[in-house]
Amino acid sequence: MRPFPTATICPFPTITFAFIAMAIFIMSAVPYPAEAEWYLGGYGGVSSPSSLNNVKLDTYGDRLAQQQFPYGLSSFGTGAQGTITSSFTSSDIGLKDSPIYGGKAGYFFAEEGYSWLGVEFEAFTSTPTINSQTVTTNQEAFYNPFSPLGTQPGCSPPNPIQNCAQSIQNRSTLQLTESKLRLVTVAFNVVTRYPGKVFQPYVGVGAGGFYFTSSTGTFQGRQVVPGLNVEAGIKVLATEEWGFFVEGKYNYATITNFDPTYGLSGVYSAINFVAGVAYHF
Repeated sequence: MRPFPTATICPFPTITFAFIAMAIFIMSAVPYPAEAEWYLGGYGGVSSPSSLNNVKLDTYGDRLAQQQFPYGLSSFGTGAQGTITSSFTSSDIGLKDSPIYGGKAGYFFAEEGYSWLGVEFEAFTSTPTINSQTVTTNQEAFYNPFSPLGTQPGCSPPNPIQNCAQSIQNRSTLQLTESKLRLVTVAFNVVTRYPGKVFQPYVGVGAGGFYFTSSTGTFQGRQVVPGLNVEAGIKVLATEEWGFFVEGKYNYATITNFDPTYGLSGVYSAINFVAGVAYHF
């Protein structure tokens, strides 16, 4: 058996609000060259996750296999007659779009002669809730006795099978109830930009910790996993200190054995669109 891990959102300015703020900056300020290279920023927007794919529910599959081969329950008492191996997969699990909000702090190495290169620390959160849905499943399980009878007649059904190798394969469906999944991400990025005086397009790539939690529905658990953060955007400097930016972000992480009941595993990915304000100092 695999070990069991220990395992809504506050309103934030929407994309519309952010674009209104940007328009105010453009109309009310005259651009100045930017000199400061430290900055702080806040943003909000929309997160659009793909369906969770490469889904496995092996903890649930192990439990079903042990029910079908009770004489192999070595993990639940003495006297086991063999070992059980199993796998349990499902079709992709749909996730809901949600608001996303966060903040960042960064520095560009202008004084060191690399005004195009910088580093950035950011944290953001979203709620990629798992929809109520029905998924198709595939279970494979194998029982291998410690003292097999091999191909002897005694292994032919409906004779006793405690000493006979057995396998099963079942295709079925599983009904999932809504699980309010929350994601908090903390990432460290390396950023490159065009160091213009007003317009600064930029791209960045980084890695960080992705903290998934859920306390409702089918999947209830918590887990921190490493993940990828890629971003691209443009910043417009309205004054020497203030600017605004629009940005697209791509996130990728793999959940493994998320909850103790089903052992949810799968690949998470999302595209996020955000807009925000930055202060330079």
